[in-house]
Amino acid sequence: MPEPRTPHQLLERSQELFLRKDLDAFADLFAEDGTHELPFAPPGVPAYLRGREPIRRYLTSITSTPLEIKEFRNQVVHDTADPEVIIAEYEAAGVVTATGRPYSVRYVQLLRARAGEIVTWRDYWSPLDGVRALGLRGLLPVIVQTIRARIARGRQATSGASVFPASSTMPGT
Repeated sequence: MPEPRTPHQLLERSQELFLRKDLDAFADLFAEDGTHELPFAPPGVPAYLRGREPIRRYLTSITSTPLEIKEFRNQVVHDTADPEVIIAEYEAAGVVTATGRPYSVRYVQLLRARAGEIVTWRDYWSPLDGVRALGLRGLLPVIVQTIRARIARGRQATSGASVFPASSTMPGT
């Protein structure tokens, strides 16, 4: 695919990269000071990231998620009065790798693009859909990892270093 330039092309390219789990390349679609927002982020998942490299660290941390996306379906893309902005509604459908069970997570995303780069990616996904997909057994590793990350952040905060919030097993990027 040629270099994406429009919001529609960036959305299409991002979905191709998600299906391949190439989230490092997805981060390359963001402007240097772009933002990735997750307004409904559960505990342990950052609600706001600014900058391509923090976004890259977050996105690449979720490649080990036990939810493997197989397809995007029921997609509707809405143009807005602002040519830089589109709003996409769709479902990500796939399998829980630990159990083989199918799952579906609903998304509404606002994408703002400028000069062929994503400047804003606002991701309204349903954490409840993720919980349903993983089930109680699947959530236990998420809970343990969240606790460990919080402990590590507490230790790093006292030493003056920064720790990126870990959430490698939660869906919703």
